[in-house]
Amino acid sequence: MKVLTAEFKDLDDYMKKYGPTTNIEAWASTESVTAFFEGVGVLLHNKLINLGLVDDLLSSPIKYTWEKIEPLVKERRKRRKRPQIWEWFEYLYNEMQKREQTLQPLTT
Repeated sequence: MKVLTAEFKDLDDYMKKYGPTTNIEAWASTESVTAFFEGVGVLLHNKLINLGLVDDLLSSPIKYTWEKIEPLVKERRKRRKRPQIWEWFEYLYNEMQKREQTLQPLTT
């Protein structure tokens, strides 16, 4: 929830409010969550975990977290000239989006 409730305009604002020198707890939360999803993305890419299982367990957290931090990730990639920053988290998000588009909504 620390990640999802963070309020920022851009990467500079985020670093000012939640960076490692100003708010280590918030920084650690963001890094931990993104590292976790990065790992799930690697497992999915290597077919060591099933997309359906990931969907059942983590679909909403993946969606909301990626959409919250995507602008930060894109700017970090650009500034550091490292397009692979959180690449497997992005891959995971994209695979979940593809799956969501193919599934029929549940009826009650």
